Amino acid sequence: MWHWNQATRDEIAQGMRWYSDAHHVATAIADGNAHLGAGMLAIYSPQQGWIGNVLNAARVLREGKGIGGPGCGMFATTGQKRAADRLLGGERYEDILSGPKIRDFAHLIEFGGDQDPNHPRVVIDRHALSVAHGRALTSAEYESAPVNGSRRKDGSIARRHYDHVVSLYHRAAERLSALAGERISAHQVQAVTWLVRQRLNQEAEQRRGPNRLDKGRNNARANSERAWHEFRTTYLPDLATCPGTGYQSAA
Repeated sequence: MWHWNQATRDEIAQGMRWYSDAHHVATAIADGNAHLGAGMLAIYSPQQGWIGNVLNAARVLREGKGIGGPGCGMFATTGQKRAADRLLGGERYEDILSGPKIRDFAHLIEFGGDQDPNHPRVVIDRHALSVAHGRALTSAEYESAPVNGSRRKDGSIARRHYDHVVSLYHRAAERLSALAGERISAHQVQAVTWLVRQRLNQEAEQRRGPNRLDKGRNNARANSERAWHEFRTTYLPDLATCPGTGYQSAA
């Protein structure tokens, strides 16, 4: 709730439509197949900024083969390459993705929000967990949190701790909906506050001065933004909307 109250009008507007805009991107990069586009975005999302994620997924879908591993020219693992090839081969992302975060990420992008409003999905990455915790968490703190889930013998995913954080967003959405007099979904609360959290992170970085890791991330983000702009101009000239991240452009 505190993070929501720090949001600008633009951040609220962006966050409220973030997943519907991402759905538009997924549909565009996968030639109309939202399931395929959303699944590919989810596969290439771990340890990757959003624009780099979109670029990698779009490249794979255009070339028709997975990319990853040493010497591939992009930040992606051999495991991601195999998963991408399985998705391109016709398997469903629900049968490929194991973590609750990337499964919910794919779901929300595929449907532009919740397929079933009574079963809210929320993407709990480090920034979303930071929002729930009340301050920016370090990578080590996030990695120590038991939110990765685990696959049971029957193939289902155990996600009790993850869903506890989802329930906090659901409760915040109910409170905000009552205050606004209109329905606000849990994933919209997550998207709005995610934008706020990343803006606050960047402001804190600017106040203290960027360290070596910050500089590396900023350079990578700038390179991704330039490469995505070139790719989109060349191959997707009609794609007008791509949701942002809360950071000022690094390019």
